[in-house]
Amino acid sequence: MRVGIKGCGYSVPPHIRVNDDPIFQQITTAANAQGVAEKDLFTGMKERRYLAKGEQLETLMVEASRLALQRAQVTPEAVDRLYGYASVPEFYTPNSLYAVHRDLHLSEHTLVVPLNNEFSTFLLSVIEASSAITAGRSTYALVACGTNWTHYMDYTQGHALSVGDGAGSAVVGPDADFELIDYASQTMSEQYGAMTMQMRDAMHPTYKIMEDTGIHSFQVTAMQGLPAMVHSLLAKHRLTGKDIALITHQASRVLMDHWAEHIQPREYLDTLEQFGNLTLASYPVTLAYHYLDIVSDYLILAAVGVGYHQTAILLKRHR
Repeated sequence: MRVGIKGCGYSVPPHIRVNDDPIFQQITTAANAQGVAEKDLFTGMKERRYLAKGEQLETLMVEASRLALQRAQVTPEAVDRLYGYASVPEFYTPNSLYAVHRDLHLSEHTLVVPLNNEFSTFLLSVIEASSAITAGRSTYALVACGTNWTHYMDYTQGHALSVGDGAGSAVVGPDADFELIDYASQTMSEQYGAMTMQMRDAMHPTYKIMEDTGIHSFQVTAMQGLPAMVHSLLAKHRLTGKDIALITHQASRVLMDHWAEHIQPREYLDTLEQFGNLTLASYPVTLAYHYLDIVSDYLILAAVGVGYHQTAILLKRHR
């Protein structure tokens, strides 16, 4: 049984924010003790989409999910598991994934599994869904990931330059277009707290990269660690970068250019210029955006995330 991704969809708001938007004028240019300004780490964006006041992230997640189901030729009634996460949700708990279940009219017997492990939620969801299907405990799973982080930014912070809103979804099941072959993951929990979203001075939670530990996670752990993990996964299957299409975390060209140089994929797919950094939704959105154009025999999705962790999945193309 060839289990993996059968179809994808994405949805982004119509509102566009460009690099010279007035909201970015308040971003600080101060450097840390090592002389690094956070603002300088986030480059390569042209446009980002954002939800206007009163617009809901769940709407995007539902639209993306309907497209994924349509493209996979799977009905909502056939879905027995719903994985993913809405970030940031309306409530601390429950997650808005339950609202997605409601609005898609999924069965009351569909198991809803919110996975709050940003930014690798999509990858872990594909792993867990594939495992359940292979074990005979599920037939079709839907994965839905959405971000509305433009509403939870401190716009004095450099990383706010990159963030956009959007949602992406995928159907996981048998007879897949992209079969899950293997995965790799690493957890460096000594960096717990280096990057967090929490209550600070604002009336709502905001994200922050700590001036020293957070920038170290960005510049050292992520920059160097992700290529090493990808190479290890490829070597296990006697593959090289020339065999793969690659989708990664897309916060900045600084990271992505380094990863491209060290992994040297046949195809490096992204939507950074079009949509900015969609955090946990970057992976399904980018996959859906490029889905029909991928020509490599293998696809790797490689994520970095808070905590700190990094995960990669290897898929084989069957289209």
